[in-house]
Amino acid sequence: MKKGNKGIIVVLVSAIVLFILNYFLLLPLNLKFLGTTLILTLFIVINCIVLNLISLISQRKTEGKKSKKSFMISGILIVVIIAYGLVNSPIFRADEYRNLIGNVEQKEFTNEIDAVDLTQLPIVDQQLAQNLGDKKLGTYVGLGSQVTLGEFTKQNVNGELYWVAPLLHSGLFKWMNNKEGTSGYIMVSATNTKDVKLVDKLNDKPLKIKYQPNAYFGTDLKRHVYMKAEKKQGLTDFSFELDDAGKPYWVITKYTNSIGFSGQKILGVIVVDAESGEINEYDMNNIPAWVDRVAPDFFIRDRIDWWGELVHGFFNFSKKDMLTSTKGMNMVYNDGECYYYTGITSVGADEAIVGFVLTNTKTMTSTFYKVSGSTEIAGMQSAEGKVQNLEYKATFPMLINVENIPTYFMSLKDKKGLIKQYAMVSVEDYSIVGVGETIKEAKSNYVKTLKSKGDITLEFTGEEKKLQGIISRIGAFNVEGTTYYNFIIKEKPETIFTVSASISSQLPLTKEGDSVSFSYNETESSSIDVLEFNNINIKGIK
Repeated sequence: MKKGNKGIIVVLVSAIVLFILNYFLLLPLNLKFLGTTLILTLFIVINCIVLNLISLISQRKTEGKKSKKSFMISGILIVVIIAYGLVNSPIFRADEYRNLIGNVEQKEFTNEIDAVDLTQLPIVDQQLAQNLGDKKLGTYVGLGSQVTLGEFTKQNVNGELYWVAPLLHSGLFKWMNNKEGTSGYIMVSATNTKDVKLVDKLNDKPLKIKYQPNAYFGTDLKRHVYMKAEKKQGLTDFSFELDDAGKPYWVITKYTNSIGFSGQKILGVIVVDAESGEINEYDMNNIPAWVDRVAPDFFIRDRIDWWGELVHGFFNFSKKDMLTSTKGMNMVYNDGECYYYTGITSVGADEAIVGFVLTNTKTMTSTFYKVSGSTEIAGMQSAEGKVQNLEYKATFPMLINVENIPTYFMSLKDKKGLIKQYAMVSVEDYSIVGVGETIKEAKSNYVKTLKSKGDITLEFTGEEKKLQGIISRIGAFNVEGTTYYNFIIKEKPETIFTVSASISSQLPLTKEGDSVSFSYNETESSSIDVLEFNNINIKGIK
């Protein structure tokens, strides 16, 4: 066979191999993506090497010269890729990387963050949701051997927070025997550990998750989307989400690289019906309201770090004004919107933050709240230290507003991963901790500890009310050196009122049967903090 024919055959064979390889890799057909560029370069280099070997075997000088040229081409391509990546790195384009986050507005914490609603605090983290989901799946005989639980995604479904995970095929043979799809999904309430359910029907019809990551060939989720959607864009973050009617979808972020092989720019989302496979693409201006997560958390973390670390360019050896995100990132909900939360610390700082950033998961607009205090890890350690004799472990905290004080809230779990207590820790002073077996108790103890710090001003939420009644029961207790009184009046026997001894010198003299008047902020809690107190039976003493 002639050398020229051999070369053509080599190129054709390698092209077929490249096509088959991409069937599995599903690379974007765009040289802005590093993976695509590397595979294409590898294809050229391998062809050059093979053609060179053929040339050496034929022992023709002219072909040998051509083979040297092929090696030169391979070397030039590799150098070009390295140079292109370097030129488009933060070393030379620091300002562009830093500006990817857009305008980061600074605001006051109390003006933007809603006051805590104890009934809506998410106490279940992803690990506990997984455990509860596995336990629920095990109650259905035979189902657990056929399917496995996918990754849980926290989301807002009709105004309530849930962790949701699809049932996925547990292997090739399970898929072959059940190609119509797996039987639905599991929902775990983020606010109630007893609310766990398997949803296998929708509108009285069996629910089947046909298109999924654990399927094969045409029903494999990534391959299905790749074949149907625009192939020049990148696809990432395949999240399982429900609309407000409970219908399951896959929400996929589509993006392109705006700075060399990096600087991801989000173009919108692709929404895939998990049952029928129907695909709808949305740009950033018309994303459905029920979609919670458009920007992946790892995209947002990169942008925050570039914004903080490249403040004075790449070469900032003194680390002047450099900021970086703290470990861990959480999703929080405020006023019906979903945000990524992360603390911001000075580069080199261990346990102190200078503030935190909230980034809207849809619009990607970021707001920086300047608050000096402890990192999330330091807050967790402080809460664990409060119950060190019980050896409970804290979940990664979420940020909440307690009487306009930025506060870390977390669950405390035992060695089996079960929630035993709750903790609230002041961001500004992590020595201020409130722990309780219920969220209300934790908040009550936390507020009492805040009150004992004379340099902290609390701005209580709720409507201020005044009341008069007769004491039916009263008792004193001490929290970290500060004396408090709990009392109940006959006119409101279902409510416990709590008041600091510093509010009134009449409290130690008050007994059952005394008539009292007082003011308080009305809340949903069964234990209410008193603002002013007066014993009508005692005159001349305030």
